[in-house]
Amino acid sequence: MGGGPDELYRERYGAETLVMRKATKDDLDAITRVIQAGFPDDPGCDYKFPYRDKYPNDFWKYTRRQYEEYLEQPEKFAFNVVAVTNEEAGLNDLPIAIGVWDIAVHIKAKGGDLGIDERRDGNRKHMKAYAAAMQRAFAKCFESYGEEQLHLWMLVTHPDFRRRGAGTRLCNWGEDESARRGGWVLTVMASPMGRKLYEELGYVHVGTDTARVDGEEEHVDIDALERPP
Repeated sequence: MGGGPDELYRERYGAETLVMRKATKDDLDAITRVIQAGFPDDPGCDYKFPYRDKYPNDFWKYTRRQYEEYLEQPEKFAFNVVAVTNEEAGLNDLPIAIGVWDIAVHIKAKGGDLGIDERRDGNRKHMKAYAAAMQRAFAKCFESYGEEQLHLWMLVTHPDFRRRGAGTRLCNWGEDESARRGGWVLTVMASPMGRKLYEELGYVHVGTDTARVDGEEEHVDIDALERPP
């Protein structure tokens, strides 16, 4: 584990070099490609954005805007990427995994509506139900910790680069930052796929909420996990 939040993590996989670093606006297109490729594995993506294949430009536009907003709020979000360099493959410092931590849960995020009233790739009712379930789960499971928590907002790895430790490195950033701040609790809302990784890293399941529109059977369960300092 690195000695601090700004230290680069380096490890070689054959001709590849993976480096964890801060994201920049120059990375936005690559970040959006990572989300487009990796996020659909999360059941919440199908639930919220069932028409993304029919309207790919909308999915690209509003996804890119969302992550640009994170970059514009460094007092609220710590945004890191794991980037790959592979000269043989013609890759140079290309982001292949992203991790966004909410480092100031008491500060209200700016923006964040994800174009809910404009985009054609999403189901508005499902988007609102999902957001409400996230808020309920956070209030029920994590609100008692107050400001002294780091909340992992988003973690995605491009499918072509999974099982190389990128997600673990991005999670480990939270451990380092927690220690730097005197031992803050780490919290996260997880999909079934993500829950397995977090539990392997020592997170404990503390609750579940369900996103569901009244009168519909379709739903998504959202698991809340935490890792005490």
